Amino acid sequence: MSASENVNRELFNFKPISVSEVHKALRDIDHKKSAGTDNLDPFLLKVAADIIAEPIAHIFNLILLSNSIPKSWKAAYVLPLHKGGDPSELNNYRPISKLSVLSKILESFVNVQLKQYLTDKNILNNFQSGFRSGHSTITAATLVTNDIIGALDKKQHSAALFVDLSKAFDSVDHGLLLTKLRSIGLSEKAVAWFQNYLVDRIQCVYAEGYKSDFLEITKGVPQGSILGPILFSIFINDLDRDVQAKLHLYADDTVVYTQASTISVAVQELQTAFQALQYTLLSLKLVLNTQKTKFMVFSKARAQLLDNCGILSLDGKSIERVSSYKYLGIWIDDKLSFNEHITALVKKLKVKLGFYYRNKSCFTFSARKKLVEATFLPVIDYGDILYMHAAFSILRHVDSVYHASLRFITNTKSLTHHCILYDLVGWTSLKIRRQQHWYIFIYKAILGKFPLYLCNLLSVCSGTYQLRSSKWLLFNVPRVTTELGKTAFSYLAPWGWNNLQKELKLETLMSLNEFKTTIKSVVMETCSCFS
Repeated sequence: MSASENVNRELFNFKPISVSEVHKALRDIDHKKSAGTDNLDPFLLKVAADIIAEPIAHIFNLILLSNSIPKSWKAAYVLPLHKGGDPSELNNYRPISKLSVLSKILESFVNVQLKQYLTDKNILNNFQSGFRSGHSTITAATLVTNDIIGALDKKQHSAALFVDLSKAFDSVDHGLLLTKLRSIGLSEKAVAWFQNYLVDRIQCVYAEGYKSDFLEITKGVPQGSILGPILFSIFINDLDRDVQAKLHLYADDTVVYTQASTISVAVQELQTAFQALQYTLLSLKLVLNTQKTKFMVFSKARAQLLDNCGILSLDGKSIERVSSYKYLGIWIDDKLSFNEHITALVKKLKVKLGFYYRNKSCFTFSARKKLVEATFLPVIDYGDILYMHAAFSILRHVDSVYHASLRFITNTKSLTHHCILYDLVGWTSLKIRRQQHWYIFIYKAILGKFPLYLCNLLSVCSGTYQLRSSKWLLFNVPRVTTELGKTAFSYLAPWGWNNLQKELKLETLMSLNEFKTTIKSVVMETCSCFS
């Protein structure tokens, strides 16, 4: 539903916050964090929860009723975090905002109420995956790659534009945002509260014990706030209103893509969609970063046919065509081989391994295992259901660094066989690990825990099936014509599930936790290296 649509619906108003809700929030405070600008120590708030929950709940409800937030709660310390590179360059710092602890607790309650309203009224764009339950960068990337693979399997061509906005969160116009809030059904009283929430914001830089003067912030959603992300999602909710192409949002990460029978038509349709998108961005007072915006053509055609392909911005600047792009942390290349992603992944893992080995004398076996589990495996796991289709010759490089991490844990020699390492640590091969992740991913879609844009790609079989029992839960497998087509979620998910059902034979669904336990016993390996 477009944000501009405001059909007959019950207006959003704040609900009172109970003492028990405040008490739980106070008890859940991370007491290790430092105080914000109000100098209230999180640890003291946590231990005093039994005493202060009632008066704080009263204060919160008064703030919601009076549309007046304490000015001290609108102040922020900005801590510059160096990301790497030249320390004299401001762009090499990430700003981290420290806000009042109590203000963030109040925001968390407002956030829950607002998100519930958006969900109940189905207001948010179906293709906005940022900051939403069940949505993730991986569900977004899965859909985009699925659509592109589907086009190539049909012998079509696809063109994609990866849009970069300059400081999008900091550029939100408050007047336009308040208009958006009215348009989605917030009452005037609720809008007035958000207006008070946005104005009179100040911040200063705090570094190495020194503080700068406070400066007023007149636009943007509050940095480091709880409400900032959902307010931004509302602000750009109808970004696709005039775009005649597929568009997917993840916060301010936007991709627009087309498919057509020829490359020239796919690119021309992308140009038209890009033009419409730019006019919408202008109306929102958001600035396109043409230098960082890129486009890519996915095609099996000869490279020479791509030479004349071009995309222009409204001011006539040429958008660079690239052969790969890092989309939501996944390197996507124009052949969908994921070679570049794995190369970057292995490089990142080797840096971590170097740190581990330089400091291995500091850790026990248990500490080494926990270190790798906490800081190494998540890097390997991220996006593994996408890059698992890469060629074995490429994937083995990931296996190599994984085995090196196991040798670090076990403190064994470099020639120790990987099967022995698996036994010593109690972990599986990466192939089995990816398989388990893949089946869990499918099962979440079956349970409806994922966005509709993925769940709707699965359709239950009606009637009999080639297996012995038509009572088993099976899905229709679409026809594909290429090996690449077999890697699309819309094909591989139902095909993989139907094969898994030869073992599971499920007629009714079990819980997700039960399935995770079951899949570990079903998807396992037997070492045959020494037989």
